[in-house]
Amino acid sequence: MKRWLLTATICVMFATTTWASEDPPRHHNALRKLGRGVANVLFGVVEVPNQYTKAVSKHGGAAGFTYGLPKGIVRWIGRELVGVFEIVTFPLPVPSGYRPIMQPEWPNEDYEP
Repeated sequence: MKRWLLTATICVMFATTTWASEDPPRHHNALRKLGRGVANVLFGVVEVPNQYTKAVSKHGGAAGFTYGLPKGIVRWIGRELVGVFEIVTFPLPVPSGYRPIMQPEWPNEDYEP
């Protein structure tokens, strides 16, 4: 019994010191995660014209419809789903702390009008 108690105590001590040393960066916190989730839900649609414009500028007009538009729609749906997930789980540091799931972090960061 004493051996089991000693082993359990040592395991808990190592687990708490490891967990305590993994502090998230100061700028990633629950409130930022909530704001990012709301922005993704409200402005995720920006991905459609953004991806269209990027495809046209890199590959020409036909690529805008065949590549940019579908990619924008897929990224829009992805932003909406990630936004809902971040709103629901904003107080919890899941899946990787409070870091963003999608890159770029905000829907308007790489917008090219």
